[in-house]
Amino acid sequence: MMSLSKILFVGVFDRNKKSTNTSQLLAFKKLGCNVIGYNYRDKAAQIGNLERDEHLAATVEAGDYDLVVYSKCNQVSENTFQRINNVTKTCLWFMDPLVSYDAEMRNKTGLVDYFCCDKKNVLSEAIKINSNSIQICEGYDETVDKPYILEKEYDVSFIGNIYGDRLGIITSIDHDIEIFSNVYGAEHAKTVSKSWINLNFCTNEGASDRVYKIMASGGFLLTNDWVDREKHFVDKEDLMIFSDINDLNRKIGECLKNKMLLNKISENGKRKASQFSRTSWAKKMVKFCNEQ
Repeated sequence: MMSLSKILFVGVFDRNKKSTNTSQLLAFKKLGCNVIGYNYRDKAAQIGNLERDEHLAATVEAGDYDLVVYSKCNQVSENTFQRINNVTKTCLWFMDPLVSYDAEMRNKTGLVDYFCCDKKNVLSEAIKINSNSIQICEGYDETVDKPYILEKEYDVSFIGNIYGDRLGIITSIDHDIEIFSNVYGAEHAKTVSKSWINLNFCTNEGASDRVYKIMASGGFLLTNDWVDREKHFVDKEDLMIFSDINDLNRKIGECLKNKMLLNKISENGKRKASQFSRTSWAKKMVKFCNEQ
């Protein structure tokens, strides 16, 4: 079994500890891993892509790492991936939907020992390229996505950007909707806590991390369905599923008349969502790379 005593995590990190990669890095550390972050975008901005690639490869060659985890790492050259894979074990983490799983990412999937992704349909494609592939839910950051004791201000809210068919759905809702397009971190969780009903709209790519953030923050989630949802969450017990706009309008009206039901479902959802924390993500990553 491979020891993961020293990991280089190549991603995008920020000093305010708000980026997803930063919270993932902290989750690795929480597990007791000796993990070092390498900000590949910042390094490229400082010295250029070619020089960054040389520096990254040299860092790995000199560092005696047990595992290098790439978080997408677009524009890091394939030659660099190959060079690093000659030195140590490597894992590519891909969080985006299938539409973004382009030729570059597919090629790099075949240049690493392990591939982990957030979306099931990405896994279906990746496993054709690399048999050591697995789906691991990105989940939520338990340090910020948590309940806040705040007075309810909004009957129905949606947190996210309005694009595609979302505008048509929202304009067809009979009830007033509060829309928040630039709310992140703790402010996201506080907005959830202030809302009786938190809407979500899945695409054919599956569920975004919004569903886990909402439930982890103790919010009542009203959403359309996604593939494999029933493996983890029960409709009308942990969250509520709507089928079409008429069903959505009906359920909004019924739910706002039964606040006790909303509280009960949100408590169940919070408990069920706990298995998708960022720490759980890190545990599954380490376990997968350790056992292959």
